[in-house]
Amino acid sequence: MDIIPVLDILNNNVVKAIKGDRTKYEPINYKLYNSIEPIEIIYQLSKRYSPNIIYIADLDAISQKTVDHKLFNSILNMFPKIEFWIDTGMNEINLIKKFKNYIPIFCSENSKGFDLKESKNKDCICSLDFNGNFLGSKPIYKHKRYLPEKIIIMDLLQVGSDDKFNYNIAKKFIRNDKKDYYIAGGIKKVLDIKKAKKIGAKGVLVSSILHQNKLTKLFIQKEKTSL
Repeated sequence: MDIIPVLDILNNNVVKAIKGDRTKYEPINYKLYNSIEPIEIIYQLSKRYSPNIIYIADLDAISQKTVDHKLFNSILNMFPKIEFWIDTGMNEINLIKKFKNYIPIFCSENSKGFDLKESKNKDCICSLDFNGNFLGSKPIYKHKRYLPEKIIIMDLLQVGSDDKFNYNIAKKFIRNDKKDYYIAGGIKKVLDIKKAKKIGAKGVLVSSILHQNKLTKLFIQKEKTSL
């Protein structure tokens, strides 16, 4: 089971997500890391938890199509041992070189429906986004042959909320499917992680539970080797 830290970045600050309503996102509590700067928080997460993977959502890129190319080049260059899953809302990052630790996220929210078939999206991870209903102009999940091996079930309604993840959504996709599925949104406690594992999820994306120190490095390391 992969436990993947999530960082939402808005205006070059790490912010706290609230039910997918990006107009209400505020900077993360400064006292947690004595910083709200992405690179400093990544450094502290790497020291505290030694994650193999970190997920980053560039909210400026997703909403405004404004990508901070310099920031991502710096992150990828400074932390070569961490694999970064980066969602820029289908916008390309101008990389200074080919980083082996960069995996782009193909998000249904910004998909036109046919673009997943393009070969350039072969080496990506697909995020199937939900906010009550499926987000995207086309139900791309119906075309499984075009989907990559790793898929995120992103329930934005549960992100940063007190509600539990809608496991019915996850079960619908994970059942009888050989692809690797990751659950995002509504992971509030260790029990949620165990439930996700029980229904066959390959991993979970976590934010609040991590920033509130509800997970230990020992637990995360044990889950890495439990599959």
